[in-house]
Amino acid sequence: MTLSIVAREDNSGSFGVCGYTDIAGYGSLVPHVSLNGAVATQAYVNVDNGIHLLQLLDQNLSVKKGGEIIIARDKNKKMRQMIAIGKKNSKFCWTGSDTLDVKSSIIGRNYIVAGNCMDSFKVIEETAKYFENNSSMEFSLRLINSILAGHKAGGHIKTISYQLPKSKKIIKKKTKEIFGNSWSSALMIASTNPQIWHNLRIDADKNPIISLKKLYHDTKKSAFKLNKFYKGTIKVKPFYWRQIIK
Repeated sequence: MTLSIVAREDNSGSFGVCGYTDIAGYGSLVPHVSLNGAVATQAYVNVDNGIHLLQLLDQNLSVKKGGEIIIARDKNKKMRQMIAIGKKNSKFCWTGSDTLDVKSSIIGRNYIVAGNCMDSFKVIEETAKYFENNSSMEFSLRLINSILAGHKAGGHIKTISYQLPKSKKIIKKKTKEIFGNSWSSALMIASTNPQIWHNLRIDADKNPIISLKKLYHDTKKSAFKLNKFYKGTIKVKPFYWRQIIK
């Protein structure tokens, strides 16, 4: 039950991922960025897929080719949703048939929006529309506000139906009864001009995307004060790369 956007900023070439989900840990499960691209791994998540795709981009494979390789070897591909964008706005988009409705995606010139278990397709539409209509906005805030627009359009589905394994009985429950109120969100950006606010996350929060926007403004204000006090001597290199430890 996740909504994400991956995008490339035209002027700077920065790559970013932003989104939210109705469990804790969006920031540790979904976003992957490097100076070669941005990936979101969601639905029934396989984090390794995102990390492997960034590794393939480092080897000069295209996003499309790398994504095809990764999905082809994933035995649970029907349960995955993965979107990615690379240099020259190359793209990959996959939504498995076993991911939960409403599931869909929109591919734009320099972005992809995808969601699963959404209230309606309008959620994805409004996210994409906001991003397209606000090209002059600071990249971090543009990504956050795009997801916020999707949230305001309905966000995640409010009830979910599932089948009991033995009796085959269909059960309908509110999603909060199943997953609780520990929602989460994150923003992750890879840039040649890195900033402290390029790596932000909210966990176990009832309104994670609203809290993420507040965190962005608070962090940016703090960063400017820090830079002024230390006269620009602090060089920021926010963490955005993850390796697989076996």
